[in-house]
Amino acid sequence: MKSIYILIITLFSLTICIGQDKITFDIKEVFLQKKDFKKRKSDFIKKGGNFYEDKDYIVSKSCSGEWGGSIFFKNKKSGIEYSCSATCPVSVNLIDGKYIVTNSLAHLRGSSDIIEIKNPELMSVFKMPEPREIKNGIKHYYTGDTESKSRKGVKEIWNGFGILTLISFEFKEQLYHIISKDAKTFLATIVESELKIINQISKERIWDYAPETFKDEKGNLIVFFNNHSTSGYIEIIGNEIKVTRTK
Repeated sequence: MKSIYILIITLFSLTICIGQDKITFDIKEVFLQKKDFKKRKSDFIKKGGNFYEDKDYIVSKSCSGEWGGSIFFKNKKSGIEYSCSATCPVSVNLIDGKYIVTNSLAHLRGSSDIIEIKNPELMSVFKMPEPREIKNGIKHYYTGDTESKSRKGVKEIWNGFGILTLISFEFKEQLYHIISKDAKTFLATIVESELKIINQISKERIWDYAPETFKDEKGNLIVFFNNHSTSGYIEIIGNEIKVTRTK
């Protein structure tokens, strides 16, 4: 049997508040059988296994599902690690000197939020809590005990229920989000703390319990997804968003 190959292209323009520029995203959706996927998650390995890294910090994350999550900023010079509550981190973007962290939790109807961290060193210094008990020299914790409970030094930009976020990415100094809601998937942005839907990406709700973003050899973004309805990946190459998935 030959592979099914269908290509759907949607074009639209979005005027953003940077001068009079118009940004047009080219959205493509390709349906393939899984065996015909050209890219696989196993082909991508993050350098050092870090969630995010720049010249100042090594950033890592943890997630205990509905019991909480955390993001950690470790200062490369001092070795001190700062943290805050984040359930659960999917993307970090540095915009105008501020770290913008996108969180999403695939529990019940789903939820997402975006937080702003101006200075990681204004957050709480992370300290492991006391264990519930110690048996045979092994410390025992309940799920979520080791997650940060602090929001010190953090500003919440937006939050929404019934919404799952797969990835947040910067393009032309503007932050965009690929989100799923109402059984569909959309490209969106945040305007004055409100979610603004720009255009539909797919008629299917594309999401993952633990989405992870990678960069290819050219620096283009790719995020893989797998759920009970569909699986595949989304490539972001400049202003092109290409969805490759099973039907």
